[in-house]
Amino acid sequence: MKTINKATFILTILLITALLLPNAPRAGASFGNFSYSGDYRPGQFRDVSRTHWYAQYVEHAYNLNLMRGRSADIFAPDGLLTAAEAVILAARLRSIYHTGEADFPITSPYYDSYVEYAVTHGIIESFDSHTTPVTRAQFAQMLRNSLPAEAYPAINSIPDYAINDVVPGENGTSAVYDLYRAGIFAGSDRYGTFHPQQSITRAEACAAIVRIAEPGLRLNTKLPGQLPAEVIYRRSVNAVISIETFDGNGRSIRTGSGFFITGTGHIATALHVIDNAASATVTLLGGDTYDVKGVLAMSEEFNVALLAIDSDSNSFGYLTVADSDLVETGNTVYALGNPLNYTNTISDGIVAHTNRVSGDDTFIMFTAPISFGSGGGPVLNALGQVIGIASSSFTWGQNLNLAIPINHIKALSAEEPIPLKELLEIRT
Repeated sequence: MKTINKATFILTILLITALLLPNAPRAGASFGNFSYSGDYRPGQFRDVSRTHWYAQYVEHAYNLNLMRGRSADIFAPDGLLTAAEAVILAARLRSIYHTGEADFPITSPYYDSYVEYAVTHGIIESFDSHTTPVTRAQFAQMLRNSLPAEAYPAINSIPDYAINDVVPGENGTSAVYDLYRAGIFAGSDRYGTFHPQQSITRAEACAAIVRIAEPGLRLNTKLPGQLPAEVIYRRSVNAVISIETFDGNGRSIRTGSGFFITGTGHIATALHVIDNAASATVTLLGGDTYDVKGVLAMSEEFNVALLAIDSDSNSFGYLTVADSDLVETGNTVYALGNPLNYTNTISDGIVAHTNRVSGDDTFIMFTAPISFGSGGGPVLNALGQVIGIASSSFTWGQNLNLAIPINHIKALSAEEPIPLKELLEIRT
């Protein structure tokens, strides 16, 4: 009688069991589940030349079964990524990472099965219009949600607020920081600027998903830490406005400064700028003038106000707001405003003290020169982010000025605007 080695017997049983088990699971989720087909043919897309920066990414995305063209021979690299395309990319990325496959049912409309998958797996919460271009921040959030945290190990040291136009935690932008740190994004210029609310092109999206699927292609990035003054001015000046207030008889009271903090026209300023005002107007860089609709929120304790203007536009240039608790003595600062009615003026200096007590309040003391009319204007850090609101000066000193920490504005909750005339009656 033939004998069977015990080890051989156990191995045979294990193999038979594995064969009999229905739907035996694949290996765990990993980047090893991405397979490279090699099906891409050079010249396959008429609008993708080998000399284009994105050519290698288009090839890799195609061979990884992540992204195709908008037609058989057109990739449309400069086309804006739609919401539907973004969901499809994120869904395919997640599916391949976890299973090695991205076989989604054919539906009508074509993106329905991807949307269902994306909602089920927490990539998105809802889906409205498939033709609307997705913003860069929205796409970053989808990508971050598509894979677990361990798929995005940090290879770059990017502190919070180091991306000059991205505030952590607002509108999903924490995902942007995760992807910068992981080497997926590096910004659209040499300053690392991300443009979170702008649309993203198909070429840019293609590069991002390939860097996710192939960690060896991820980017080592070091952000500069500061921007040149001329760049800060150019980027910020269209968000700084002049405010003129009037009494109940329409007579001018004073002029001051303010700045947009949202694209919908919400303006931050010092509360004293609108003292005793029954009405006010704001004038933008290009000369356009709007009536102040009312006060959305204010704090008499901290001398800050949030104003709304009479406009339905959502495309105003606005400033990125930093965390004033992170300001350090000696930091470079810039003051923008309208001193002595000289509009669109910038001056520079440093933080002289981070917690200077004056009266009952605590201010950021800074040395960038300001004058009457500068009150309510932004005080910016070296990345062009708002750290404070210009408030007052020591007339007997030399460039010793005070700014209200911007966190006092961030703490306000906007409500229905109260017209200045009504507010004047309430306060008096």
